[in-house]
Amino acid sequence: MNKLFITILFILPLTEALSQEIILPVSGNQDAKNYYLIESSGSKKSSITDTLDLPFIDDFSDSEVEPNPLKWIDNYAYINNRYSKNPVTAGMATLDSYNFDGSPYPQASSKSYIADYLTSLPINLLYSGSDSVYLSFFYLAKGLGDQPEAGDSLCLEFYMVDSSEWVRVWSAEGKAMSDFKRIMIAVDDDRFLKKGFQFRFLNYASLPVNLDYDDMFGNLDHWHLDYIKLDRNRNLGDTVLRDVSYVKRISSMLNDYESIPWSHLQSAYIEQRSLFINTEITNLDSADRNVSKYIEIKNTNNTNTYKSVATASDMPAGSLSGFSFDYSYLFEFNAGDVASYSLRTILQTDAFDYKVNDTLRHIQVFDKYYAYDDGSAEGGYGLNGQGTKNASVAVHFEAFKPDSLRAVDFYFNQIKDSLNLNYYFYLKLWDNDNGKPGNLIYEQLGLKPIYSTELNKYTRYELDTPVFIDGDFFVGWGKTVDKISNIGFDLNRINTSNNFYNLGSGWQNSQAPGTIMIRPVFSLLPLPTSAPESLPSSESNFLVYPNPADQILNISFLQEDYSNFEIEITDLMGRIVLKSNQDLNQSLNISGIKEGVYILSLRSLKSGIRMNRKILIRR
Repeated sequence: MNKLFITILFILPLTEALSQEIILPVSGNQDAKNYYLIESSGSKKSSITDTLDLPFIDDFSDSEVEPNPLKWIDNYAYINNRYSKNPVTAGMATLDSYNFDGSPYPQASSKSYIADYLTSLPINLLYSGSDSVYLSFFYLAKGLGDQPEAGDSLCLEFYMVDSSEWVRVWSAEGKAMSDFKRIMIAVDDDRFLKKGFQFRFLNYASLPVNLDYDDMFGNLDHWHLDYIKLDRNRNLGDTVLRDVSYVKRISSMLNDYESIPWSHLQSAYIEQRSLFINTEITNLDSADRNVSKYIEIKNTNNTNTYKSVATASDMPAGSLSGFSFDYSYLFEFNAGDVASYSLRTILQTDAFDYKVNDTLRHIQVFDKYYAYDDGSAEGGYGLNGQGTKNASVAVHFEAFKPDSLRAVDFYFNQIKDSLNLNYYFYLKLWDNDNGKPGNLIYEQLGLKPIYSTELNKYTRYELDTPVFIDGDFFVGWGKTVDKISNIGFDLNRINTSNNFYNLGSGWQNSQAPGTIMIRPVFSLLPLPTSAPESLPSSESNFLVYPNPADQILNISFLQEDYSNFEIEITDLMGRIVLKSNQDLNQSLNISGIKEGVYILSLRSLKSGIRMNRKILIRR
């Protein structure tokens, strides 16, 4: 398989056979890049001054982005809970071909090279061979990332304290894997049974030989590690983990969305509030276990806390089961402009159980945007090939409250050498036509991708003119080149039915299983439905919609007077194509004006103040 691709998901029919939807490896690691923005290297100093004692256990359920500094000495591995559909427990460490800051390694080449490390702190292994010290771990190639090829490998090395050397004790060659595999290795050599022993994982990666498609080059060769345990009094048959754990992240409090504007939530509450908060629990033990679980929900702005009654149930040995928390939390819709809620699901298990993975945490945000995605890009989406130069992509949303759309957030993945920063695109809005994009209601020209330096990873593009939205609409972009813009793609949330593309012959439903990471942003103030009374103080209150327009143009202010204005529409040469003194609370008929870009000018007959807007007439 060409390493430039994770999957080629859909090849269009014969007439458009060279055009296709593509999911790419995520280009770089924006989470890590943002997290380590102030760091200068991938190594760090630990607060531990002495060696650790056994047992050493880490299932990465209590870390985010970087490995726990109380257990690991470097931060090249990316700690996450999203890169596998079937994790062992709620967290994993991912090794890939990019540096800790999300950039390619300087030694990267088409030949095998050492990429990421995961190195333990020094551990006290001053034991004899008869103490039966074993290291166990789970590993997975690819997951939701890129498959390591033959010649790529994941390696495990032990440190010899006396000679200060690393010795390779295990390796796995790159190949397709569907599930995590467990490995058990004895630590019985006197060279390793010392105080100050360390172990480390490292991956050998390689760049694609074929770089013809430079716009599709991304992060490669993903390996994932989970539930690492080093302890004594074990044996090769000690393959049972006496542990009950959460597995996957907490679900959204909403049915279809990850987030809804706070000002819209009350209108959406009945339809969108999920009756249950869903999680998954696994019993890794060989015996049936009885566990209790409950959920806590807290408004992060105050002390309003909800705690459910703990419920107990038996879990069969080796089982994996979903669990739904029923909750009766009451939202305070009148509190503030935005809101966020802290959710914790908690297991109550036996005393011998590993406690770190008994709690899941999630922050539910209600800001000013609609979001299907969970904020993490496991891949990149794009249309590639002949015939895609003028293609468009659209995502369906429903505004549960009439409001003015003010901006659109895009998540742009980085491409090698930042090639996509040179590709112009059109920001577009469409109305709804029986579940597909209909008339183009807004188009903004001359935009380029921008890499975000903020923790939320999105770039916000403000609309030239706010657009009034009521109900279903579509937001997306139009291409200007055959190259891929590389929009973030969330592979954990399947949203195929709301994703569409158009190569010029009509809208097609996407076949890519995931979510295109684009978020429409709304104002807290809807467009006016009645005329206020005085002159606006600034042009920011002057709205024109729809834009682009067809036959009718509406002009309004968020405050003040609609009357006593002279209206002029001129072409780009300054020629007047329409002039009127009608009140602005009436729709303006523009059916006699040809398609094109024009300047709408309003001049107050009272004060002489003039305000301008660029409009697009399209039919």
